Amino acid sequence: MTGIVPNPKRRTGALVVLVAAAAGLAIATFNYFWPGNGIHGTGGALLVVISSALMMGAAAALAFADGLGRGLRGTLLLLIALDIIGTGVAAYFLEADLLIAAMAGALIGWIMHLLPGSVARVPRAAQRGVS
Repeated sequence: MTGIVPNPKRRTGALVVLVAAAAGLAIATFNYFWPGNGIHGTGGALLVVISSALMMGAAAALAFADGLGRGLRGTLLLLIALDIIGTGVAAYFLEADLLIAAMAGALIGWIMHLLPGSVARVPRAAQRGVS
């Protein structure tokens, strides 16, 4: 039998998504509250703030929670992909170029997370320390 052990490459991709989501949250919050940009206080800007915060939470779960099952991990990956696309489209309509760049970075991290070799299979005997 084999067990699934997280590889550092997988964690790196999730951390890239986490950093990009944090940057997106900072940019979206600034755009929501700064009155000089034309989108402050709008529902679309608030939606982007909320979606960026949710992406941060999901990316943090992928990066730091080693005990996630396959189903939950797959669900989070799907929701992050939908969030990246939705936030990127909203940023395009809101004309927030920095936010589009942050979502491009999140997409790169998401792809890094999915690359082959991101999961190492280790025999159960080796996990227990038995030769």
